[in-house]
Amino acid sequence: MNKVKNKEELLDVSFNTMLLGKSIFAFVEFISGLLLIFVPLDLIKATIHHLALAISLSPFSTMITNAGERLTNDATLFAIVYLLLHGALKLVTLALLWKKILWSYPLSILLLVGFILYQIFEFFNHGSISMLVLCAVDVLMIILTLLEYRKLKAHISKEGSYSSLKNSKVN
Repeated sequence: MNKVKNKEELLDVSFNTMLLGKSIFAFVEFISGLLLIFVPLDLIKATIHHLALAISLSPFSTMITNAGERLTNDATLFAIVYLLLHGALKLVTLALLWKKILWSYPLSILLLVGFILYQIFEFFNHGSISMLVLCAVDVLMIILTLLEYRKLKAHISKEGSYSSLKNSKVN
């Protein structure tokens, strides 16, 4: 494995790794939303029940069982809409970031801030620790996106045009 030679390379590797991870997660999220459309609620509840039985740790088993019991058609519809919209928005903005389209960097940051606000709201309403973890990941992504955006803008002003990005290696 090659060692990272400087801060700029570290930024590039970190940014691209985060983009890849978030892209995979967004794709899985979108596919999960599609699957929920076709999977009956009874099958989901039965799967959750079997999962709870398979886990021998009592607190986790109880938590999974309670989650399964709270599932309703409305909750499933919300999950479908949320997963599809959230996944699609992330996939579109991530695709724009992969293509290094300059205006997509502020758009992505704005979208991540919106996700963070929603995740904080959910944490305070439901106490879900996973929302705090997602917030931390999104804050890191905002920092990396901002640093990458500044680097691209500096490169463009140095080279004189946006088309110079295509002919030179920025990363």
